[in-house]
Amino acid sequence: MTDLTGGTVRVDRSAAFRANGVWSREGTLPFPLSFHTTSTGGVHSVHATAASISELVDLLAAHARGHAVVLNVSTNDWLDDDYQQLRLGQIAGEQGVAADVHDIRWAATRHMSDDLLVMPWSLMPRFLHRWYPYDIEILDVAGPLTSTEVEELVLTVNTHPVGKAPILPVLADTSLWFSGHDDCYFSLETTSADLAPLLLARLLAAQAGAALIVAADPAGTRADAVVMVPQPPTALAAALLGIGGDWVGKIAQVQAGEQVTLALAPTNAHWRAADRLPDVMPHELTLDMVAGTWSYRLS
Repeated sequence: MTDLTGGTVRVDRSAAFRANGVWSREGTLPFPLSFHTTSTGGVHSVHATAASISELVDLLAAHARGHAVVLNVSTNDWLDDDYQQLRLGQIAGEQGVAADVHDIRWAATRHMSDDLLVMPWSLMPRFLHRWYPYDIEILDVAGPLTSTEVEELVLTVNTHPVGKAPILPVLADTSLWFSGHDDCYFSLETTSADLAPLLLARLLAAQAGAALIVAADPAGTRADAVVMVPQPPTALAAALLGIGGDWVGKIAQVQAGEQVTLALAPTNAHWRAADRLPDVMPHELTLDMVAGTWSYRLS
């Protein structure tokens, strides 16, 4: 993933919009885009679908302090001979990443990682390469942490009532918190007002790219299926968020290799997996792959 204000986004067959679906009476449907953002007390919160941490890590790094803290990770991609998850320190070693490893077994649950890692954000893409955590939390800090600082951070994170109050105000010297679940849902808090429209623009590009991959390879037989998608201007995403902070979106039309139209609608509440999409979705964004441009229309 490159370029924060437009540019091109690489989307492959592992993209959350392509790899995940929502169960309905009709069967498994493509995962819709959902976006919910609020701001209070200088903290900007986002709850959205669908993206994995690998699809967003460059955006987070650009708005974070120098080091990433990784904890509370669950994955099926790194298992030992007894089908138990490898410790995060082992995973980092296998990925060739030199991270500070802190043992937090005293605070971990049975299904979460026993280690906490601290590393420069520049190492995060390599650490996350070709595997997918179905649970992960990431925070930013200025630099390496002492054992005492790790203990204080873990206690704060693992005892905080997530969803009831922002977590950033109770974390010293932290400006970003990310939580990913099921490789498609994510929640984020940041002190940067610029990040929410960038995230929405990234999700729009990812959804369009996933639709193009499915249209070109409906049987899903091409393991190397990749499409380079022009990311919509951040100003377009910001304009949508100026209309409202809650949105849902779906694929309205796709022509393989040529064009994708997304249909979006503002909503009155945060979308959840059991919710129906609105019958009327009047905001249309069309990606012209030949021209490399996005256009907007209110129907």
